[in-house]
Amino acid sequence: MPTQAMQSARGAAQSLNPSRRFDGGLVETITTHPAYQAGQMLGDAAIDRGFDAITPDTSENVEFEVVDEKGNVVEKTTTQTFEEEGLATANIMGAVRLIGGALIGIAVLVVVLAEVFSLSQIQNASGPFSGIIDSLETTGVAAISLLVIGLLVLAANRVMGFFGSGGM
Repeated sequence: MPTQAMQSARGAAQSLNPSRRFDGGLVETITTHPAYQAGQMLGDAAIDRGFDAITPDTSENVEFEVVDEKGNVVEKTTTQTFEEEGLATANIMGAVRLIGGALIGIAVLVVVLAEVFSLSQIQNASGPFSGIIDSLETTGVAAISLLVIGLLVLAANRVMGFFGSGGM
């Protein structure tokens, strides 16, 4: 025996015009329904309540702590400073990305050069250009070694800049 809710659902479905399903009429019917509007208002109120719970009150200058997901205090600030500057950013991450990217670039360069110089066309022990290949290999190794040393000096200079002295 069908329940009254099932019968009313069938009646509502039969009352909808099937041709209105594709022209946007069904969406309009659903969105203008009081139950849909009540759910939307409740959802908006819940989102507003959650936003108010995590957003500091900026009407007065109150001191508070910014805490990460592990419970560590990231920053102590005031509402006025927080509103003007936002959260502190870790400037060292830019240096880490720069140094890491340079090291990966050097590693890729070494792999490519090793593959190129292992080709049988380049391994020329005799002939008029054999000396050029040898000098390229020795000069290239020295140049890459100097590049790595220069990168270490640059990284040290950048990191020392975070401690208040740029080094140069």
